[in-house]
Amino acid sequence: MSIINEKRIVDTFKKALNTVSLDHFYITLDSVTFTQLKGSDFINSQYANLDQGIPDFTPINASSTSAYLRGKRQYIEILGPQNAFNEPVGKSGIGFALSEKKGFSLANAPKLHETGTKFLKAADTVSFSINNTAAVWYKAFYTYGMATNLSTWYAYYNPEFLGHLHDEEISEYTSQAFLKTAYHPNKLFNEITGIEMHCNLADHFRIARELQLLGCTIAGKNNNDLLYVVDGIKLSIRLDVTLDKSKITTIAATLNAPDHRTITFKNLTIKNTGYQTVWSLN
Repeated sequence: MSIINEKRIVDTFKKALNTVSLDHFYITLDSVTFTQLKGSDFINSQYANLDQGIPDFTPINASSTSAYLRGKRQYIEILGPQNAFNEPVGKSGIGFALSEKKGFSLANAPKLHETGTKFLKAADTVSFSINNTAAVWYKAFYTYGMATNLSTWYAYYNPEFLGHLHDEEISEYTSQAFLKTAYHPNKLFNEITGIEMHCNLADHFRIARELQLLGCTIAGKNNNDLLYVVDGIKLSIRLDVTLDKSKITTIAATLNAPDHRTITFKNLTIKNTGYQTVWSLN
């Protein structure tokens, strides 16, 4: 039995109330896979830029407990088992960006198609200190009180933060502007085109409900497997009632130049086919 009423979607969610895009997502790898990826000469020298994060985007080294793989408009936060956030192996999360025509304000809040639900009611503001100056980076909204192995959040980003980061005045925050010094276009990795996630019933319902409330329309459906296209990126939400913990299983992206290599790590395979690259997470 479907948990999504198609007629209700068509009738109620015709107009997007918010501008939603993918900012980044994170995956937490086991020790062997993380060490193999971090130490891969091909990944580091040809595939993509891997750094340790803001403010300096310093290249990773053997002792790094996380690695940020930068694309043109999005990035992947790759965590090892001893990461600074204490995220357990297998845990993942997807961070979306929201934009507001009036600009950034701590009063920003997403417009929802329905009020009075438990979804997207919690919010946190994150600040970061650059050159001894603390600046608000973003304000994120999420659903509180639902235990999950696959987190989702939706954030308004502050352009003043980019001013501190890049030492120049920037009027509008975009992921591309944030990544302008971290992304290396001379390497293969370009940008993300799709994410497939396998979800238990609770996460399947929550993620679909959040996207619906924000005004993202469903692009396809096969029984309870749902497809959303958010700012050109395909999000496949597959229901697996046998799962205890939801997870990201596949990442698709484009390349800047054709390549035909398959790189296999313990629990991750990266397959390049022409201008396409696909990550398969075991």
